[in-house]
Amino acid sequence: MAAPKDDVIRQWWPTTQSLDLVEGSASVVAQAIHVEFTRFLKGEPVELSRHRLLDLGAAFRSATDFHNVPTYMLAIPTRSKWTVLWNNSFLCNGYDSLCANLTSRQGLTTIHWSAHDTWTTTQSGAHFTHRKLVDGTAINRSVAAVQNDKSWVFEAYGEALPEENLVEYGARRKRDRLNEGTLMALLERLGARPWRGDFYLLPEQECFSIRRPFPPSTVLARPRSEVLRPLQQD
Repeated sequence: MAAPKDDVIRQWWPTTQSLDLVEGSASVVAQAIHVEFTRFLKGEPVELSRHRLLDLGAAFRSATDFHNVPTYMLAIPTRSKWTVLWNNSFLCNGYDSLCANLTSRQGLTTIHWSAHDTWTTTQSGAHFTHRKLVDGTAINRSVAAVQNDKSWVFEAYGEALPEENLVEYGARRKRDRLNEGTLMALLERLGARPWRGDFYLLPEQECFSIRRPFPPSTVLARPRSEVLRPLQQD
C-alpha cells in the first residue's frame, strides 16, 4: 500500500517524491548549500534569501519555473533535527551530489532518498543513501529496490543503520523490500516525516532559498503545468 501523503505533497507530485534531509537548522544548512553552489558554479552569482512563508504550499509556489538542473532550492525548517531540501528540477530526483558534498565538505549528516511506487519521472522504486562524517571519513549506507523494465533490482551497501528493519529486505518480491511505505517508516524512525504537513515549522520559522538568478541558456526550462502530476487519494 502506498504511504499516506498530505494534500500539499499530492498537489506537487512528483516534485515531492524526493525531499532530501540534512541534519541541522535551516539557516546553517542554507549557508552550507550557498557555499557549495558558489564553489561549484565558479563565479556565477548565487543568491541566498530568507522568507517568512505561510505554509508548505507557499514554499513550493515560490518556484515559478522548473529546469533540468536545480536553479532554485529551498531549505525548509521542520519540527525535528532535520532540514528538508526541495528544488525546482523537473527531473524530481533530489540532489544526491549536493548531499554528498554537504557531508564530505561541510560535515553535515544527510539522507538522499526517493520513493514512488508507480512510474513518474523514472521507473518505480525506492532508495536512500545515509551519509555522515566520522573522524573525517564519510560513512555511507545505501539501499535500493528499483524497477529495471520487467525486472526489479535490490542492492544494499555499507553497514546497516540501527533504525533499519532488516527483516523487510528478505521479502520474496524485491519491490516489497523497500517501497514508499517501508521507506517512510524508516524515515520516521530516524525522526523525519517529510510527507506530513505538520512536520514542517512554517510559518513559525523562516525558510531559506538559494537561487541562480542568471542560469546559462543551456539550462532547459519548463512551466509548472508541464511538471506537476497531482495524485488522487490512495
